[in-house]
Amino acid sequence: MILNCRIMTADNRARVAEERGAVDRLSNLPINAIQNIIGRMPIRDAARTSILSSKWRYIWAEYPEVVLDEQFYAEIMRNNSPNFFLTEYVNKVNGILFQHLGPILKFVLDIPELYSTQYSSIDQWLLFVSRKDVTKLILHNRSPNPYKVPCYAFSCPKLAYISVTKYIFRAPNSEGFFGKLTHLFLETVTFQFSVLNLPQLVQLELKNCFGIQLLCVSAPSLRILNLQDNDDLDLSYYITCKDLVTVCIGLSVGVEHDKLDKNITLTKLLGCWPELECLYLNGSFLKHLAAGDIPQRLPIDQVNSLVYLAPFCITYHCAEIACILCLLQSAWNLSELEIWADEQIIYDEKTVSYLKDPDLMKQSFKGLQTVIMKMFKGLTSELLLVKLLLACSPSLERMCIEENQDLDPIERLNTSKELLRFSRASPKAEIIFQPGIET
Repeated sequence: MILNCRIMTADNRARVAEERGAVDRLSNLPINAIQNIIGRMPIRDAARTSILSSKWRYIWAEYPEVVLDEQFYAEIMRNNSPNFFLTEYVNKVNGILFQHLGPILKFVLDIPELYSTQYSSIDQWLLFVSRKDVTKLILHNRSPNPYKVPCYAFSCPKLAYISVTKYIFRAPNSEGFFGKLTHLFLETVTFQFSVLNLPQLVQLELKNCFGIQLLCVSAPSLRILNLQDNDDLDLSYYITCKDLVTVCIGLSVGVEHDKLDKNITLTKLLGCWPELECLYLNGSFLKHLAAGDIPQRLPIDQVNSLVYLAPFCITYHCAEIACILCLLQSAWNLSELEIWADEQIIYDEKTVSYLKDPDLMKQSFKGLQTVIMKMFKGLTSELLLVKLLLACSPSLERMCIEENQDLDPIERLNTSKELLRFSRASPKAEIIFQPGIET
Protein backbone atom coordinates (compact mmCIF):
# COMPACT_ATOMS: atom_id res chain seq x y z
CA MET A 1 0.00 0.00 0.00
CA ILE A 2 2.82 2.34 0.94
CA LEU A 3 4.62 1.41 -2.28
CA ASN A 4 1.52 2.25 -4.33
CA CYS A 5 1.25 5.63 -2.63
CA ARG A 6 4.87 6.34 -3.46
CA ILE A 7 4.30 5.33 -7.08
CA MET A 8 1.22 7.58 -7.31
CA THR A 9 3.17 10.42 -5.77
CA ALA A 10 5.90 9.96 -8.32
CA ASP A 11 3.31 9.93 -11.10
CA ASN A 12 1.73 13.08 -9.76
CA ARG A 13 5.10 14.79 -9.63
CA ALA A 14 5.83 13.77 -13.19
CA ARG A 15 2.44 15.08 -14.32
CA VAL A 16 2.91 18.37 -12.48
CA ALA A 17 6.37 18.75 -13.98
CA GLU A 18 4.96 18.05 -17.41
CA GLU A 19 2.18 20.60 -16.91
CA ARG A 20 4.68 23.17 -15.72
CA GLY A 21 6.74 22.52 -18.80
CA ALA A 22 3.69 23.11 -20.98
CA VAL A 23 3.03 26.42 -19.25
CA ASP A 24 6.63 27.43 -19.69
CA ARG A 25 6.54 26.60 -23.39
CA LEU A 26 3.46 28.79 -23.81
CA SER A 27 5.00 31.61 -21.82
CA ASN A 28 8.15 31.51 -23.92
CA LEU A 29 6.29 32.30 -27.12
CA PRO A 30 7.25 35.59 -28.80
CA ILE A 31 5.26 38.54 -27.45
CA ASN A 32 3.57 39.16 -30.81
CA ALA A 33 2.34 35.54 -30.85
CA ILE A 34 0.95 35.87 -27.32
CA GLN A 35 -0.79 39.12 -28.23
CA ASN A 36 -2.24 37.44 -31.30
CA ILE A 37 -3.72 34.73 -29.04
CA ILE A 38 -5.17 37.33 -26.66
CA GLY A 39 -6.62 39.29 -29.55
CA ARG A 40 -8.71 36.29 -30.62
CA MET A 41 -10.27 35.84 -27.18
CA PRO A 42 -13.35 37.52 -25.70
CA ILE A 43 -12.07 40.20 -23.34
CA ARG A 44 -13.33 38.31 -20.25
CA ASP A 45 -11.20 35.28 -21.16
CA ALA A 46 -8.27 37.48 -22.11
CA ALA A 47 -8.33 39.05 -18.65
CA ARG A 48 -8.12 35.60 -17.05
CA THR A 49 -4.76 34.94 -18.72
CA SER A 50 -3.18 37.23 -16.13
CA ILE A 51 -3.23 34.35 -13.60
CA LEU A 52 -1.28 31.94 -15.82
CA SER A 53 2.13 33.15 -14.70
CA SER A 54 4.01 36.25 -13.63
CA LYS A 55 5.03 36.80 -17.25
CA TRP A 56 1.39 36.81 -18.38
CA ARG A 57 0.27 39.13 -15.59
CA TYR A 58 0.92 42.31 -17.54
CA ILE A 59 0.61 41.05 -21.11
CA TRP A 60 -3.16 41.38 -21.14
CA ALA A 61 -3.05 44.75 -19.34
CA GLU A 62 -0.67 46.02 -22.04
CA TYR A 63 -2.60 44.62 -25.01
CA PRO A 64 -3.21 47.64 -27.30
CA GLU A 65 -6.79 46.74 -28.31
CA VAL A 66 -9.75 46.99 -25.94
CA VAL A 67 -12.97 45.58 -27.41
CA LEU A 68 -16.01 46.08 -25.18
CA ASP A 69 -18.57 45.02 -27.76
CA GLU A 70 -22.10 43.61 -27.66
CA GLN A 71 -20.75 40.16 -26.76
CA PHE A 72 -19.03 41.68 -23.72
CA TYR A 73 -22.11 43.30 -22.19
CA ALA A 74 -24.39 40.41 -23.23
CA GLU A 75 -22.30 38.07 -21.08
CA ILE A 76 -22.57 40.43 -18.12
CA MET A 77 -26.32 40.58 -18.69
CA ARG A 78 -26.57 36.78 -18.65
CA ASN A 79 -24.70 36.52 -15.38
CA ASN A 80 -26.56 39.26 -13.50
CA SER A 81 -30.13 40.11 -12.66
CA PRO A 82 -31.60 43.18 -14.39
CA ASN A 83 -31.39 45.14 -11.12
CA PHE A 84 -27.63 44.69 -10.89
CA PHE A 85 -26.64 44.58 -14.56
CA LEU A 86 -25.95 48.29 -15.12
CA THR A 87 -23.89 48.66 -11.95
CA GLU A 88 -21.90 45.53 -12.77
CA TYR A 89 -21.38 46.70 -16.37
CA VAL A 90 -19.97 50.05 -15.28
CA ASN A 91 -17.74 48.39 -12.67
CA LYS A 92 -16.39 45.89 -15.21
CA VAL A 93 -15.52 48.58 -17.74
CA ASN A 94 -13.90 50.70 -15.03
CA GLY A 95 -11.80 47.74 -13.94
CA ILE A 96 -10.66 46.91 -17.46
CA LEU A 97 -9.83 50.45 -18.54
CA PHE A 98 -8.29 51.93 -15.42
CA GLN A 99 -5.97 48.94 -14.93
CA HIS A 100 -4.77 49.11 -18.51
CA LEU A 101 -1.10 49.88 -19.07
CA GLY A 102 0.36 51.48 -22.17
CA PRO A 103 -1.37 52.76 -25.32
CA ILE A 104 -4.84 51.72 -26.51
CA LEU A 105 -4.59 51.82 -30.28
CA LYS A 106 -8.07 50.38 -30.90
CA PHE A 107 -11.08 51.02 -28.67
CA VAL A 108 -14.52 49.49 -29.32
CA LEU A 109 -17.43 50.39 -27.05
CA ASP A 110 -20.96 49.04 -27.48
CA ILE A 111 -23.14 50.86 -24.98
CA PRO A 112 -26.24 49.11 -23.64
CA GLU A 113 -29.26 51.08 -22.48
CA LEU A 114 -27.95 53.14 -19.56
CA TYR A 115 -29.58 55.69 -17.30
CA SER A 116 -28.67 59.27 -18.13
CA THR A 117 -27.02 59.51 -14.70
CA GLN A 118 -24.47 56.94 -15.89
CA TYR A 119 -23.42 58.93 -18.95
CA SER A 120 -20.73 60.57 -16.81
CA SER A 121 -19.01 57.16 -16.68
CA ILE A 122 -18.88 57.06 -20.49
CA ASP A 123 -17.39 60.57 -20.44
CA GLN A 124 -14.63 59.33 -18.12
CA TRP A 125 -13.92 56.27 -20.29
CA LEU A 126 -13.61 58.38 -23.44
CA LEU A 127 -11.39 60.93 -21.69
CA PHE A 128 -9.12 58.12 -20.49
CA VAL A 129 -8.91 56.53 -23.95
CA SER A 130 -8.29 59.87 -25.67
CA ARG A 131 -5.02 60.10 -23.74
CA LYS A 132 -3.89 56.62 -24.81
CA ASP A 133 -2.78 57.33 -28.41
CA VAL A 134 -5.94 55.77 -29.84
CA THR A 135 -5.93 55.43 -33.64
CA LYS A 136 -9.17 53.46 -34.14
CA LEU A 137 -12.33 54.49 -32.26
CA ILE A 138 -15.64 52.59 -32.65
CA LEU A 139 -18.65 53.72 -30.60
CA HIS A 140 -22.03 52.00 -30.99
CA ASN A 141 -24.94 53.13 -28.85
CA ARG A 142 -27.54 50.37 -28.44
CA SER A 143 -29.81 52.57 -26.35
CA PRO A 144 -32.78 54.30 -28.02
CA ASN A 145 -31.57 57.55 -26.44
CA PRO A 146 -28.71 59.36 -28.22
CA TYR A 147 -25.61 60.13 -26.21
CA LYS A 148 -23.73 63.37 -26.81
CA VAL A 149 -20.11 62.57 -27.50
CA PRO A 150 -17.78 65.00 -25.70
CA CYS A 151 -15.37 66.81 -28.01
CA TYR A 152 -12.32 65.47 -26.19
CA ALA A 153 -13.22 61.95 -27.37
CA PHE A 154 -11.76 62.99 -30.74
CA SER A 155 -8.82 64.96 -29.37
CA CYS A 156 -6.14 62.32 -29.95
CA PRO A 157 -3.98 63.61 -32.82
CA LYS A 158 -3.29 60.04 -34.01
CA LEU A 159 -6.93 59.15 -34.74
CA ALA A 160 -7.17 57.54 -38.18
CA TYR A 161 -10.49 55.65 -38.02
CA ILE A 162 -13.79 56.70 -36.43
CA SER A 163 -17.10 54.81 -36.50
CA VAL A 164 -19.99 56.27 -34.49
CA THR A 165 -23.61 55.06 -34.31
CA LYS A 166 -26.56 56.80 -32.63
CA TYR A 167 -24.87 59.76 -31.01
CA ILE A 168 -25.14 63.53 -30.91
CA PHE A 169 -22.03 64.77 -32.67
CA ARG A 170 -20.31 68.11 -32.48
CA ALA A 171 -16.79 68.34 -33.78
CA PRO A 172 -14.19 70.22 -31.74
CA ASN A 173 -13.51 73.71 -33.09
CA SER A 174 -9.80 73.74 -32.32
CA GLU A 175 -7.30 73.37 -35.13
CA GLY A 176 -5.29 70.18 -35.34
CA PHE A 177 -8.11 67.69 -34.77
CA PHE A 178 -8.62 64.93 -37.35
CA GLY A 179 -5.34 65.75 -39.08
CA LYS A 180 -4.58 62.04 -39.62
CA LEU A 181 -8.15 60.78 -40.00
CA THR A 182 -8.55 58.56 -43.08
CA HIS A 183 -11.90 56.80 -42.43
CA LEU A 184 -15.07 58.32 -40.95
CA PHE A 185 -18.35 56.39 -40.57
CA LEU A 186 -21.36 58.09 -38.93
CA GLU A 187 -24.77 56.39 -38.68
CA THR A 188 -27.96 57.66 -37.01
CA VAL A 189 -26.01 60.65 -35.79
CA THR A 190 -27.55 64.02 -34.95
CA PHE A 191 -25.23 66.87 -35.85
CA GLN A 192 -24.75 70.11 -34.05
CA PHE A 193 -22.88 72.77 -36.00
CA SER A 194 -19.58 71.21 -37.03
CA VAL A 195 -16.76 72.22 -39.34
CA LEU A 196 -14.61 69.25 -40.31
CA ASN A 197 -11.25 69.86 -41.92
CA LEU A 198 -10.11 66.39 -43.00
CA PRO A 199 -7.00 66.71 -45.17
CA GLN A 200 -6.20 62.96 -45.27
CA LEU A 201 -9.72 61.50 -45.30
CA VAL A 202 -10.18 58.85 -48.01
CA GLN A 203 -13.55 57.33 -46.99
CA LEU A 204 -16.66 59.08 -45.66
CA GLU A 205 -19.98 57.41 -44.86
CA LEU A 206 -23.04 59.26 -43.54
CA LYS A 207 -26.16 57.11 -43.05
CA ASN A 208 -29.54 58.04 -41.59
CA CYS A 209 -28.11 61.23 -40.08
CA PHE A 210 -29.94 64.36 -38.96
CA GLY A 211 -28.87 67.99 -39.13
CA ILE A 212 -26.79 67.44 -42.27
CA GLN A 213 -27.20 71.13 -43.10
CA LEU A 214 -25.14 71.92 -39.97
CA LEU A 215 -22.17 69.89 -41.22
CA CYS A 216 -19.41 71.56 -43.23
CA VAL A 217 -16.79 69.21 -44.67
CA SER A 218 -13.47 69.78 -46.38
CA ALA A 219 -11.92 66.52 -47.61
CA PRO A 220 -9.69 67.13 -50.65
CA SER A 221 -8.25 63.58 -50.64
CA LEU A 222 -11.62 61.79 -50.52
CA ARG A 223 -11.88 58.63 -52.66
CA ILE A 224 -14.99 56.85 -51.31
CA LEU A 225 -18.24 58.69 -50.51
CA ASN A 226 -21.44 57.09 -49.18
CA LEU A 227 -24.47 59.29 -48.40
CA GLN A 228 -27.69 57.39 -47.65
CA ASP A 229 -31.08 58.15 -46.07
CA ASN A 230 -30.03 61.42 -44.43
CA ASP A 231 -32.48 64.23 -43.66
CA ASP A 232 -30.90 66.46 -46.29
CA LEU A 233 -28.50 66.23 -49.20
CA ASP A 234 -25.84 68.84 -49.87
CA LEU A 235 -23.24 67.82 -52.44
CA SER A 236 -21.51 71.20 -52.60
CA TYR A 237 -18.72 69.99 -50.29
CA TYR A 238 -18.00 66.93 -52.42
CA ILE A 239 -18.21 68.05 -56.06
CA THR A 240 -14.70 69.46 -55.70
CA CYS A 241 -13.28 66.06 -54.66
CA LYS A 242 -11.57 65.18 -57.93
CA ASP A 243 -10.09 61.89 -56.65
CA LEU A 244 -13.40 60.15 -55.93
CA VAL A 245 -13.47 56.60 -57.32
CA THR A 246 -16.57 55.23 -55.55
CA VAL A 247 -19.78 57.18 -54.87
CA CYS A 248 -23.05 55.96 -53.34
CA ILE A 249 -25.97 58.37 -52.99
CA GLY A 250 -29.32 57.30 -51.60
CA LEU A 251 -31.88 60.06 -51.26
CA SER A 252 -34.36 59.40 -48.47
CA VAL A 253 -37.99 59.25 -49.54
CA GLY A 254 -38.94 61.77 -46.84
CA VAL A 255 -36.55 64.46 -48.07
CA GLU A 256 -38.42 67.33 -49.72
CA HIS A 257 -37.16 67.59 -53.28
CA ASP A 258 -38.00 71.27 -53.55
CA LYS A 259 -35.30 72.01 -50.95
CA LEU A 260 -32.57 70.26 -52.94
CA ASP A 261 -30.19 71.99 -55.30
CA LYS A 262 -31.95 72.22 -58.65
CA ASN A 263 -28.65 72.95 -60.39
CA ILE A 264 -27.34 69.43 -59.77
CA THR A 265 -27.96 67.48 -62.96
CA LEU A 266 -26.53 64.19 -64.14
CA THR A 267 -24.19 66.02 -66.52
CA LYS A 268 -22.88 68.52 -63.96
CA LEU A 269 -22.50 65.96 -61.19
CA LEU A 270 -20.51 63.35 -63.09
CA GLY A 271 -18.46 66.01 -64.82
CA CYS A 272 -16.96 66.81 -61.40
CA TRP A 273 -15.57 63.32 -60.78
CA PRO A 274 -13.28 62.33 -63.67
CA GLU A 275 -11.77 59.33 -61.81
CA LEU A 276 -15.11 57.76 -60.86
CA GLU A 277 -15.11 53.95 -61.27
CA CYS A 278 -18.09 52.70 -59.21
CA LEU A 279 -21.42 54.50 -58.95
CA TYR A 280 -24.42 53.58 -56.76
CA LEU A 281 -27.54 55.78 -57.09
CA ASN A 282 -30.98 55.09 -55.67
CA GLY A 283 -34.22 55.66 -57.54
CA SER A 284 -35.22 58.78 -55.59
CA PHE A 285 -31.94 60.50 -56.44
CA LEU A 286 -32.13 59.46 -60.10
CA LYS A 287 -35.59 61.03 -60.30
CA HIS A 288 -34.20 64.21 -58.74
CA LEU A 289 -31.38 64.30 -61.31
CA ALA A 290 -33.95 63.82 -64.06
CA ALA A 291 -36.04 66.79 -62.96
CA GLY A 292 -34.76 68.64 -66.03
CA ASP A 293 -34.04 67.27 -69.49
CA ILE A 294 -32.14 63.98 -69.60
CA PRO A 295 -29.59 63.80 -72.42
CA GLN A 296 -29.37 60.64 -74.46
CA ARG A 297 -25.70 60.52 -73.56
CA LEU A 298 -23.27 62.63 -71.57
CA PRO A 299 -20.48 64.71 -73.14
CA ILE A 300 -17.64 62.69 -74.65
CA ASP A 301 -15.01 61.43 -72.19
CA GLN A 302 -16.98 62.54 -69.10
CA VAL A 303 -17.41 59.07 -67.54
CA ASN A 304 -14.66 57.10 -69.24
CA SER A 305 -13.40 55.69 -65.93
CA LEU A 306 -16.78 54.24 -64.91
CA VAL A 307 -16.70 50.42 -64.91
CA TYR A 308 -19.48 49.52 -62.43
CA LEU A 309 -23.00 50.97 -62.18
CA ALA A 310 -25.50 49.92 -59.48
CA PRO A 311 -28.87 51.68 -59.42
CA PHE A 312 -30.77 50.54 -56.29
CA CYS A 313 -34.31 50.87 -54.92
CA ILE A 314 -35.51 51.27 -58.51
CA THR A 315 -39.27 51.54 -59.07
CA TYR A 316 -38.91 51.48 -62.88
CA HIS A 317 -40.17 55.04 -63.13
CA CYS A 318 -39.50 56.43 -66.59
CA ALA A 319 -37.03 59.03 -65.27
CA GLU A 320 -34.98 56.34 -63.52
CA ILE A 321 -34.73 54.21 -66.67
CA ALA A 322 -33.81 57.24 -68.79
CA CYS A 323 -30.90 58.07 -66.45
CA ILE A 324 -29.67 54.46 -66.46
CA LEU A 325 -29.72 54.25 -70.26
CA CYS A 326 -27.98 57.62 -70.52
CA LEU A 327 -25.15 56.31 -68.34
CA LEU A 328 -24.95 53.04 -70.28
CA GLN A 329 -24.56 54.90 -73.57
CA SER A 330 -22.01 57.33 -72.12
CA ALA A 331 -19.68 55.05 -70.16
CA TRP A 332 -17.80 53.17 -72.88
CA ASN A 333 -15.72 51.21 -70.37
CA LEU A 334 -18.67 50.13 -68.22
CA SER A 335 -18.45 46.35 -67.81
CA GLU A 336 -20.94 45.55 -65.03
CA LEU A 337 -24.49 46.70 -64.33
CA GLU A 338 -26.33 45.67 -61.16
CA ILE A 339 -29.95 46.78 -60.67
CA TRP A 340 -31.76 46.37 -57.35
CA ALA A 341 -35.52 46.78 -57.74
CA ASP A 342 -37.61 48.36 -55.02
CA GLU A 343 -40.38 46.44 -53.27
CA GLN A 344 -42.88 48.98 -54.58
CA ILE A 345 -42.61 48.47 -58.35
CA ILE A 346 -45.86 49.35 -60.09
CA TYR A 347 -46.95 49.20 -63.71
CA ASP A 348 -46.07 52.51 -65.42
CA GLU A 349 -47.51 52.98 -68.91
CA LYS A 350 -45.06 55.81 -69.60
CA THR A 351 -42.09 53.53 -68.90
CA VAL A 352 -43.52 50.78 -71.09
CA SER A 353 -44.07 53.20 -74.00
CA TYR A 354 -40.57 54.62 -73.52
CA LEU A 355 -38.89 51.20 -73.64
CA LYS A 356 -40.95 50.12 -76.67
CA ASP A 357 -39.82 53.10 -78.74
CA PRO A 358 -37.87 51.61 -81.73
CA ASP A 359 -35.74 54.76 -81.96
CA LEU A 360 -34.78 54.75 -78.29
CA MET A 361 -31.22 53.46 -78.68
CA LYS A 362 -28.71 55.18 -80.95
CA GLN A 363 -25.75 52.96 -80.05
CA SER A 364 -24.94 49.67 -78.33
CA PHE A 365 -23.38 49.04 -74.92
CA LYS A 366 -20.12 47.69 -76.30
CA GLY A 367 -18.26 47.15 -73.03
CA LEU A 368 -21.06 45.62 -70.96
CA GLN A 369 -20.16 42.06 -69.94
CA THR A 370 -22.20 41.34 -66.81
CA VAL A 371 -25.75 42.27 -65.82
CA ILE A 372 -27.26 41.42 -62.43
CA MET A 373 -30.91 42.18 -61.69
CA LYS A 374 -32.25 41.60 -58.18
CA MET A 375 -35.78 41.54 -56.72
CA PHE A 376 -37.09 40.76 -60.21
CA LYS A 377 -40.90 40.44 -60.42
CA GLY A 378 -41.31 39.85 -64.14
CA LEU A 379 -43.36 43.00 -64.74
CA THR A 380 -43.62 44.35 -68.29
CA SER A 381 -41.19 47.22 -67.69
CA GLU A 382 -38.59 44.82 -66.24
CA LEU A 383 -38.92 42.39 -69.15
CA LEU A 384 -38.64 45.20 -71.70
CA LEU A 385 -35.44 46.44 -70.05
CA VAL A 386 -33.97 42.92 -70.12
CA LYS A 387 -34.91 42.62 -73.79
CA LEU A 388 -33.21 45.95 -74.54
CA LEU A 389 -30.03 45.03 -72.66
CA LEU A 390 -29.75 41.68 -74.44
CA ALA A 391 -30.30 43.28 -77.85
CA CYS A 392 -27.78 46.11 -77.33
CA SER A 393 -24.88 44.36 -75.55
CA PRO A 394 -22.64 42.58 -78.08
CA SER A 395 -20.01 41.72 -75.43
CA LEU A 396 -22.43 40.41 -72.81
CA GLU A 397 -21.30 37.16 -71.18
CA ARG A 398 -23.65 36.73 -68.23
CA MET A 399 -27.05 38.02 -67.19
CA CYS A 400 -28.08 36.86 -63.73
CA ILE A 401 -31.68 37.55 -62.73
CA GLU A 402 -32.67 36.94 -59.11
CA GLU A 403 -36.43 36.69 -58.73
CA ASN A 404 -38.44 38.31 -56.00
CA GLN A 405 -39.27 35.75 -53.32
CA ASP A 406 -42.98 36.51 -53.64
CA LEU A 407 -43.05 35.26 -57.24
CA ASP A 408 -45.35 32.24 -57.44
CA PRO A 409 -44.37 29.11 -59.45
CA ILE A 410 -46.66 29.86 -62.41
CA GLU A 411 -45.34 33.42 -62.75
CA ARG A 412 -41.80 32.07 -62.47
CA LEU A 413 -42.38 29.59 -65.29
CA ASN A 414 -44.00 32.17 -67.56
CA THR A 415 -41.22 34.68 -66.88
CA SER A 416 -38.47 32.16 -67.64
CA LYS A 417 -40.15 31.24 -70.94
CA GLU A 418 -40.40 34.91 -71.88
CA LEU A 419 -36.71 35.49 -71.10
CA LEU A 420 -35.61 32.59 -73.30
CA ARG A 421 -37.45 34.07 -76.28
CA PHE A 422 -35.45 37.31 -76.28
CA SER A 423 -32.81 37.66 -78.99
CA ARG A 424 -29.21 38.34 -77.94
CA ALA A 425 -26.60 40.50 -79.62
CA SER A 426 -23.86 38.44 -77.97
CA PRO A 427 -23.47 34.77 -78.94
CA LYS A 428 -21.77 34.17 -75.56
CA ALA A 429 -24.59 35.65 -73.46
CA GLU A 430 -25.85 33.29 -70.75
CA ILE A 431 -29.09 33.98 -68.87
CA ILE A 432 -29.34 32.67 -65.31
CA PHE A 433 -32.78 32.92 -63.69
CA GLN A 434 -32.63 31.93 -60.05
CA PRO A 435 -34.38 32.43 -56.69
CA GLY A 436 -33.36 35.50 -54.75
CA ILE A 437 -31.30 35.20 -51.59
CA GLU A 438 -32.74 36.51 -48.34
CA THR A 439 -30.91 39.56 -47.05
